[in-house]
Amino acid sequence: MKKTAAGAASLILACVTALSLTACSLFDSARTDENYPSDVASDAGDYGSAQSWLAAQETPSTYERRLYEEAVASGSFQGTYYEFLAALGLSSEDDTAAVNRALCSVVAIEVSYTTSGGTILSDGSGVICSLDAQAGEAYVVTNYHVVAQATGGGIFAGGTTTDWDLITVTLYGGQTISAQRGENAVRYVRGSNDNTDLAVLRITSPVLQESSAAAAVYASPVLGEEAYAIGNAEGEGLSVTRGVVSKLSERVTVMAANEVQYVSFDAVRTDAAINQGNSGGGLFNERGELLGIVSARREQTANGTSVDGFGYAIPVQDANDVLAQLSCPVFSKAEENAAAQQRVLLDREAAAAQAAASAVTVVGDEGEGSGVIYDLEKESGSAYIVTNYHVVYAQSAEAGISTSISVYLFGDTQERFPIPASYVGGSMQEDIAVLHIADSAVLAGSSAREAIAADDRSLTVGEDVLAIGNAGGAGLSVSFGVVSVLGEYIHVTAPDEKSTLTLYGIRTDAAVNHGNSGGGLYNEMGELVGIVNARSDAEGVVGFGYAIPANRALLIAQNILDNAENADGALCASLGGLTLYTVSSRALFDGQTGKTYLEEKVAVRGISASGAAVQMGMDVGDTLVSAALIRGGERVYSLAVTRLDVLGELLYAVRLGDTLELTVSRRGEAQTFSYTFSDTADFTEVN
Repeated sequence: MKKTAAGAASLILACVTALSLTACSLFDSARTDENYPSDVASDAGDYGSAQSWLAAQETPSTYERRLYEEAVASGSFQGTYYEFLAALGLSSEDDTAAVNRALCSVVAIEVSYTTSGGTILSDGSGVICSLDAQAGEAYVVTNYHVVAQATGGGIFAGGTTTDWDLITVTLYGGQTISAQRGENAVRYVRGSNDNTDLAVLRITSPVLQESSAAAAVYASPVLGEEAYAIGNAEGEGLSVTRGVVSKLSERVTVMAANEVQYVSFDAVRTDAAINQGNSGGGLFNERGELLGIVSARREQTANGTSVDGFGYAIPVQDANDVLAQLSCPVFSKAEENAAAQQRVLLDREAAAAQAAASAVTVVGDEGEGSGVIYDLEKESGSAYIVTNYHVVYAQSAEAGISTSISVYLFGDTQERFPIPASYVGGSMQEDIAVLHIADSAVLAGSSAREAIAADDRSLTVGEDVLAIGNAGGAGLSVSFGVVSVLGEYIHVTAPDEKSTLTLYGIRTDAAVNHGNSGGGLYNEMGELVGIVNARSDAEGVVGFGYAIPANRALLIAQNILDNAENADGALCASLGGLTLYTVSSRALFDGQTGKTYLEEKVAVRGISASGAAVQMGMDVGDTLVSAALIRGGERVYSLAVTRLDVLGELLYAVRLGDTLELTVSRRGEAQTFSYTFSDTADFTEVN
C-alpha cells in the first residue's frame, strides 16, 4: 500500500519534439472517433479479430515465440502457442504466456478519503477471485489496509472506515471503473484485520464485459520456484517483478489498518521486488497460478539493518479460508498438469556474451557511464557509439560536452587500453548522444561487435532482459531481470539542472546503478531493446530501472549522424501545431499467441490554422490508425499507431523530400492523408 497526500517517486539519471502532447482549447471530446486502430482493421474484414491484427503488427520478441511463428508460417504446426510449447516438451518457465494471462487477473486500486488534515490517497492492488464477464460482475480480493483508513486519535483511536470519497479500480491496459461514496460500481463487501489482512470488493460494470479480465486460479507454492509479483508498485500502474519462493511459511506481524494494533499471519516469503502499492496484488508461479496475496515487505531487521528481498504474501489456501468465513467467493484451484520435460533451446550464455561484446565503458571529464556500439568497421578500427547525453555532459566545459572522452571495451577489466572518442552530436532533450572512434588498433584487434537491435514494440511483459553497463564505475557487468512495464513516461532532471525532461522508458527490475547510463538493455537473444538511462532513487523503492526504447534511441542516433553537418543535435520533422492525446487504452489477451496486447486510442486534440497537419487534411477528433514514410517512391517505414509516442518517434526518421502518410479513423471511416517535407522550415532542431 502507498498512502500519500502528494508527490511521486524520485527518478534520477543513472550516471519535446515538434509534435506537442499538450492540451488545446480546440478540443471537443464529442468529436472523438470511437474506434481503436485494431477495430478499423478487423471491421474492414482483413483480420478475424482485433487481437489477430495486433499480433500481425509485431515481430515475436522471445525465442520460443519466434520458433512458434516460424512453425506456423511454414505449415509444420497448427495450434496455439501453448500447444506448441507442450509439443516441444517445454514448461511454462520458457515463455511469458502465463505471466500475460496472470496480468489480466490483477487490478490497481486507488482510494481517496477526506480527513481533517486534507485528502489522503491510498494506492494498492487486488486480484480477481470470481468473474462473470457476461454479467459484468467480479469479486476482487485485496488487503484490508488498502481500502480501510484509520479514523484518527482521541475517542476514535483504534477504529477504521471504508467510507471512502472515491475508489477507482484499473484493469491491466488502463480501463477504469470508479465509484463515489454510495455508488455500487465498486462496493466494499467484507474484510478482516483481526488475524489476517484481507478484504473483498464487488465490481459491477459493463467495462468487464468488454475487457480481457480473468479470474486467477491458485496452486501451492514450492520452495525455490520462480515467482512473479504483479501489482501497482508505487502507485504507478501494474508491473511485474521476478524472484523465487524464498520460504514457504513465516510468521509476520504488521501494523493493522487502524494504525494502533498489530496483526499477525503466516506468509510465503519471496525475493521478488516488492514496493509500496504492491499490497493486495498477486504472487504467481511460472505457470501463472496464484500463490498468495502480497501483503508486506521487510525493510530492516530487528537490529535496524537494512534488507532487500523480504516480500510476503498470504497463501491462497489461507485467503480462501478467510473468504469462506466472510461468505465470499473463493479462488478456484488450478488443474493438475503433468510436469513438462525441460529442454534448453537457447544458449543464454552465448547471448549474454554477444550482448556484452557490444557494450563499452565511457569516461568523460566529470564522470563515467556506458555506451553501445551502434556501427562498427572492424578492419579500420572505427565505430559509432550510442550513449546518454548526460554521460558526456560536462558543466565545466565551455560547450557543455566533455573535452576528453575515453572508451573501454568489454574485457578490459583494468581499463588499461583507453580508446579516444570524439563527440559527434546529441540531444539533451532526448538524452541521446553519439560518439565516434577512428583508426583504433585496440578496437581492430578486439572481439567487439556492433549491437543487433530488436523491435522494442514487440517486447512482452515478464520476458528476460539483461542490463549491461559500467555499474558503479567498477567496469562492465551484467544484471538479470524481466520487463516490468512495456513503457511509461518518466520525469528526470536535465543534465544542466535547468529543466525537467519527460522521457518514455521501458521499466525493468534488473539492477540498474550509477554508471549503467548509456549501456544496453538486451533481450534473451542478446539483441538490444533499450538504452539504459535512469533508475528510481526514492527511499525504499527497489526494482525501478529504465531504458529508452531502442527504436527511438537508434532513430535519434541515426538522425544525429545524418545531420551532423547541419545541426548540433537532431532535426525532427514538424507537423505544425498538431497536439495528440490518449483517449483511452485497453489490454486484449490473445488465446492463440498467449500474449496480452496493449493498445491506446490516440486522437487529435488540437490543430493550428497553418502547418503540415492542417495542409494534410487532419482534423480534431481523428483517431490515428497507422503511419508510413515514403522515400524515393518506396515505403521505408510502416507503423501501427497503437501508443501515443509512435508518431513522435517516426518524425525523427523523416528526411528532406520524404512523404508522410497518416491513416485515421474519422466518424468510423478510414481516411489517408499525406504531406511531403520539401523545405528545411519543416524541421525543428532538438538539442
